Amino acid sequence: MASIVSAVRQVPIRAIPRPTVADAIETTLEWLDRQGCGAVGKERRTTRRSRYRVMAKISYLPAGGERGKFFEVRTRNLSRTGVSFVHRTLIYPGQNVDVHLPLPDRSVRNLKGRVVRVRAAGTGLYEIGVEFTEMEVAVC
Repeated sequence: MASIVSAVRQVPIRAIPRPTVADAIETTLEWLDRQGCGAVGKERRTTRRSRYRVMAKISYLPAGGERGKFFEVRTRNLSRTGVSFVHRTLIYPGQNVDVHLPLPDRSVRNLKGRVVRVRAAGTGLYEIGVEFTEMEVAVC
């Protein structure tokens, strides 16, 4: 009996990793993707959205603020007219933002936009929709 107990004590116990904020955001993104766009005929968007997962940078000056805010977000989808992302920071509709969006060719597109939609997306997370208002023009 003592040999069984000593054998059990020698087996290393692996710690179960705790979920991170990044894990929670990715889980939320997957959940939102499964929800779809709602009922048929209710879609108001005029451009097609595509799933686009990258780490983008958002910066903005909060209303009444003297210092700008800057943080990284995990994007959800992208269209010709906007982008959506999930983050812990609540940005109110109407807020102007700068979006620094990495592209597959490793370049970064600097875009200006306005928050047009905000909805709760899990505990302490928000899905934020940004409509582009200005885009840099590529010159060949």
